[in-house]
Amino acid sequence: MPRVIKWGCLAPTAFVILLILGCMLVDEVVPSQARRALPGSASDVQEYYSDSWNGDFIRLIKAKLPRKDYEEYARVLGLTERFDPIKHAEIKSMIGIGAGDAPDWWNPPMTRDTTFFEHVKGDDNVRALNYSNGSVFYLMTSW
Repeated sequence: MPRVIKWGCLAPTAFVILLILGCMLVDEVVPSQARRALPGSASDVQEYYSDSWNGDFIRLIKAKLPRKDYEEYARVLGLTERFDPIKHAEIKSMIGIGAGDAPDWWNPPMTRDTTFFEHVKGDDNVRALNYSNGSVFYLMTSW
């Protein structure tokens, strides 16, 4: 009598593992939306991404960009609100675009009235964009 191999949950488990590995590969190979949105005039692009098992993540992008393209880049990213030191004083530290374990190249300027950002009160997600000395700095984080 021929032996019958029972796959049980092996096939679904293998499928899930391959799906996870595929997503990880795509995440490494496919540029982020913020990187793809950079204008053609951008150069010296550097990107850093780190995530954790609990869903926290940080994405940092620094690129050389002509000042004239900064506001258009913000618009393409959907960042329309500008930082106001009086109106947004309580969230200045949240949209400050420093990052504790960032690479050495990450040296953003202080948050100021040229900073575009997105943050909903009570939400743990922040996006910020700043410009200084010919470079654009983009931060996206969730904690």
